Amino acid sequence: MNTATPTTAGNAESLAHADDSVSEQLRQVRAAALALLVKAEKAGSAADMADAVEKAAAALKMATEISNALADRAKVTEEIANLKRTNELAPKRERSNRLRDYVAVLTPLVAIVTLAATIISQTWQFVRSERSKREDALNAQWQDAVKTISASGAFSPAIIQLQPFLQSPKYAKQAKVAAISLLANSSDAAFFTSLFGTIFTPINWSSLDDLVQLDRALGARDLPLATKSYDAEKNINDRTRLTKEEAASFNYVEEVIPTITSRIGSVLKTPRPLGTQLDLSATFLKSADWTGIDLNAANLEGAYFLYMDLRDVELANVTRFSGLAMSSTGWWEAKSISKPLLEFLTANFPFKEGNVYGPRYQQSDQAAYDAAIVRLTSQLK
Repeated sequence: MNTATPTTAGNAESLAHADDSVSEQLRQVRAAALALLVKAEKAGSAADMADAVEKAAAALKMATEISNALADRAKVTEEIANLKRTNELAPKRERSNRLRDYVAVLTPLVAIVTLAATIISQTWQFVRSERSKREDALNAQWQDAVKTISASGAFSPAIIQLQPFLQSPKYAKQAKVAAISLLANSSDAAFFTSLFGTIFTPINWSSLDDLVQLDRALGARDLPLATKSYDAEKNINDRTRLTKEEAASFNYVEEVIPTITSRIGSVLKTPRPLGTQLDLSATFLKSADWTGIDLNAANLEGAYFLYMDLRDVELANVTRFSGLAMSSTGWWEAKSISKPLLEFLTANFPFKEGNVYGPRYQQSDQAAYDAAIVRLTSQLK
């Protein structure tokens, strides 16, 4: 592509015409000098010859100067052309140099990135392989643990087998279910103590359902044994009416239920999460201090309260209580109560002179009971 501007093209054309004109003048000067020299040879006198030679020498000198000027101008023209080419090539050379510098800088960087990517890929593959091996080993251990728990008649091996899985992200839930089942079917209080704390530490609202589930399972074991051993005349549970295995089972439940009830109460004494429906149906709750607990709108259907301390408990809005039993429990010491529940309890579980109440087996009196009923009634809307 021709990138010369009109001015540049005109200058070049002018220079070309000038060179032709000078060259023509140079030829003319040289021709004149030659003619003078010829004239000098033919001169008739020495004076004419000297004059012709002097003029010829002057012409030759002028021709030489013109030739030198032309050569100098050619050099200048060449230098100008070189400078123009240099100026034209400078941006390209600069870009080329910058590109070369970039390549020089980026080449080791690319090598480092490639090496890092290779190392990361290999590390990820190694980690995945190791994780897979650990998961396979854990799966095998879990299967062995399940077989051991199922086949063993002793509870100590079961504890040992379950311990690693109770903190496992993958098997924690299954291990907890297995542990709750073991506790629900055991008759060994020492076994309960060793495993219960591991499963239910810490105790909070997220673990409350599991705790209630264990309580229900133990309560279901206790009820038929309590019924079988109960002596109505003496108002006691006569364990001689039970077989050895039944007595061991009954004693186990009676011993561990207060601990479970107390742990449930410790959760209920903390603020209830918004939107949580409290379901204590079919629970066996015994010998625990539940003072100040909020049972507002709780489901108490089929629940059995035995020797419970319910001072200042909130029982407002409780409408589901079919089958509820409050034995040796001063429910009238509650802070508030729903009207249907008040009517149900006064009709079925009123104060009885001579009975003991609460986990400390304290006695009350009719006057205190009557005053409490008046207080609760006055609060009803």
